[in-house]
Amino acid sequence: MKFQPVRGTHDLYSYELAKYRCLEEVIRSLAKIYGFNEIITPIFEHTELFKKPLGQHSDIVLKEMYTFKDRNNSSLTLRPEYTTPMIRAAISNSLLEKIPKKFYGIGPMFRRERPQKGRYRQFNQINFEILGSHDVAADVELILLADDILKNLFPNKKILLQLNSLGDNDTLKIYKENLSLYYEKYKNKLSDESRAKIHTNPLRILDSKKPQDLEINNNAPRIYNFYSENAKIKFDNLQTLLKDAPIDFEVNPKLVRGLDYYCHTVFEFKSDDLGTQDTLIGGGRYDGLTKLLGGPDIPGVGWAGGVERIIMLMQNNIKIEKKVYLVLINESFKSYGLRLINLLRKNKIPVFFDYKYNLKKSLSNANHLNSEYAIIIGEDEIKNNTCTIKNLYKNSQKTVAFEQVVKTLS
Repeated sequence: MKFQPVRGTHDLYSYELAKYRCLEEVIRSLAKIYGFNEIITPIFEHTELFKKPLGQHSDIVLKEMYTFKDRNNSSLTLRPEYTTPMIRAAISNSLLEKIPKKFYGIGPMFRRERPQKGRYRQFNQINFEILGSHDVAADVELILLADDILKNLFPNKKILLQLNSLGDNDTLKIYKENLSLYYEKYKNKLSDESRAKIHTNPLRILDSKKPQDLEINNNAPRIYNFYSENAKIKFDNLQTLLKDAPIDFEVNPKLVRGLDYYCHTVFEFKSDDLGTQDTLIGGGRYDGLTKLLGGPDIPGVGWAGGVERIIMLMQNNIKIEKKVYLVLINESFKSYGLRLINLLRKNKIPVFFDYKYNLKKSLSNANHLNSEYAIIIGEDEIKNNTCTIKNLYKNSQKTVAFEQVVKTLS
């Protein structure tokens, strides 16, 4: 039996892994510049940590979580998102005594949804969170950080920032009631999936991609007609600060988030190059979440980015580090070759040795690995204490003294 990866999972290697590491490097570099500290949490938590804030009617709780019983009958869940585990970690480790606090994390999440392009059941996610500030400047800083990351990765691609406000709790309550009344009139025309959400999660119908829902959504009530005075001022201030930054954006009154804990600011960075799964980064404000999880009553704002989707756009923006390939023509030259390898590696020059002792096979392998140079050691090289360096890209070669190899390759 030939084993295949479990449906909805994938392996990272070669160019895909190189792109993942490149993305990690950009994330960690900008996190340091922006003053964020990393948190790494376990990949599973108590199930209630997710059920309580995500909402009993959210798609994640209803059908997507990987939940299992431990030996002591405790219910545990593989983390489907990163915000609640990061807040739990901040509470558990007493990290919220002096606020605001800025955290980030990167790692695997798990959701049992239908696999498709850019969507997996085990996927990697980047999260940045600011805990403890009501100031809309925190929202702006996170948006600028996301924009900075994407521009570092894709300097020549068009990435669209969409923005909306869900208002405060009173706004959301009234708006959801009005949405339910509106959709009730069209329930026989809605998709089955949207019909089930009319009274449980009407905001998610606005986000539907089903053709029969799109036309109905075009005439749905708009949330800006229900803003409280405070919500309106907050959203106006956000837009003013973004214009002053400056950063381009588009207000999309149909933009929502999939989880119940969001309020006020919501945003998404989108790309036309990804098809229907077009969101690279999405986030917003969640002012009541930390208290709901047993922590202090402090506000929060953050975003998450899908690593796999970002990697899909990185195909022309990454280079694998070129390898130097050692070719020994005879096994008796092993000692000389290992001395050379040791010299190269101590000088931070990557080198690969295949133990083949066959010129033709080793050069073929070197080309297969996209090596830039092959160092060939034969009888003449041993006799004269030299090395022949072959540039595999230019199909040229030269012989240099053993002591000059590092300088030649640096």
